Amino acid sequence: MPPAKTHDARVDGSTTRERQLASAAHARSKKQTLQSTNGNMQNGSTLKDLPLYNPDTAAQQPQTGMAWNTAPLELLDTYRVAHNLQTPTAFTTPLRQALLTNSGIGRHSPTMARKKEKRRVSKEQLALAVRKNFNGAAVSEI
Repeated sequence: MPPAKTHDARVDGSTTRERQLASAAHARSKKQTLQSTNGNMQNGSTLKDLPLYNPDTAAQQPQTGMAWNTAPLELLDTYRVAHNLQTPTAFTTPLRQALLTNSGIGRHSPTMARKKEKRRVSKEQLALAVRKNFNGAAVSEI
């Protein structure tokens, strides 16, 4: 005699699609009850309206000094000339810096064929030299 048939999952009458629909309906009803009991929908706010917490911005200290790297090049160059800094002028744009400092014809241009201490520098290097000179200057209060 053949063995008895085992329990077949298809006989239950519930297909995979029906189970998915039932679980989705359950999730929707649960979400609606949470919103109505929470009271968030009464005043019109939801959690999506809240700003996200970013630990990087929370850990930053507010800057008390001047941001020399974001200062205009004209200001840095005027300071360099007025205070007779031994730093050469900076490139006017990052594109010009890339064209002149990378290998090729730019390396042989008059701007880059100078002595090393007279060649143009990046804006960041000029800002660093200006910042160091400014911070090292003596303060004379009247």
